[in-house]
Amino acid sequence: MLFYIRYREREYRVRVESKNQQLLVTFGDETEQPVDLTFFGNDCTFVSPEAVFSANVVGNKTDFVVSRPEGNLNFLVESEYRRIVGLLRGTELEQENIVYAKMPGKIVKMIKKVGDSVEKGESVMVMEAMKMENELRASISGKVQSVMVKEGQAVETGAVLMEISPQETT
Repeated sequence: MLFYIRYREREYRVRVESKNQQLLVTFGDETEQPVDLTFFGNDCTFVSPEAVFSANVVGNKTDFVVSRPEGNLNFLVESEYRRIVGLLRGTELEQENIVYAKMPGKIVKMIKKVGDSVEKGESVMVMEAMKMENELRASISGKVQSVMVKEGQAVETGAVLMEISPQETT
């Protein structure tokens, strides 16, 4: 299952799969890693090859608070299914400063890079989908803050491709 986790105004893609009775997690474009994840009520223990993380997790279907000695973490979790249903129903995604993939495809050309200025409606990248090249455009004017994909990368519907910092109005 693919999840989008929003934490501190950034979005992270996390894929969780079970293969041969082993839980595997992929963060963004990193390689999948086997992990142990155990829940006892709201108490959660996450064990990976690099670290052990214990916390108390409280939340509803999308908003969660992780209580831990170092301080609380608040984050939003959205499943791939929920995002796709929203797109198909024509609902707008929450943040207009994010460029999303509206369908699955492959990034074939990056027009803008981090630090470049963009105008509302200007092309920022080209994506091939259904054997057609589609220009993806900025929905606001500003500067490219981050790019989450690279040329040649396959993306899924709803994937976050680029973040644009809004232009300051004076």
